[in-house]
Amino acid sequence: MLYSLLLAAGLAAAVFWYKRWQKLPETQRASSGRQFILWGLAALILVMVMTGRAHWLMGVLAGLLAVLGRVAQVAQFAPLFKKIFGEAQAGQSSQRGPAYNGSMSRQQAADILGVDINASAEEIRMAHKKLMQKIHPDRGGSDALAKQINQAKELLLK
Repeated sequence: MLYSLLLAAGLAAAVFWYKRWQKLPETQRASSGRQFILWGLAALILVMVMTGRAHWLMGVLAGLLAVLGRVAQVAQFAPLFKKIFGEAQAGQSSQRGPAYNGSMSRQQAADILGVDINASAEEIRMAHKKLMQKIHPDRGGSDALAKQINQAKELLLK
């Protein structure tokens, strides 16, 4: 009985939204269509929760949240890796930056540490410490990254 009522309510809502969608001007149909799809998905999830069939959905949601948390942690280092290893990406292969040759400018050093070029010594030390805690070779980081971070700190503190 519950399923029949839910099916009838769903069909009635679909007919209502379709009639309303037909009366809209062309410019508003796309946004109204997206809105209908979102409301339909919300209603479907609500029905699944009410009938006890959403346990797997909550498991998938929890897993996605955990993965997104890790992706967010790694994404904060994207500018650092981009500066250190060059800016050659799939879309920028023709604009390859100069290869790292052991010397860096003050601006490059500031970019590596994520500080302003005129930062105080304390800010430089704190940025260096924070980066080294995350990218230290003893914690799975790279020797080359640690070396460049140390060189950037030394250059900016001169």
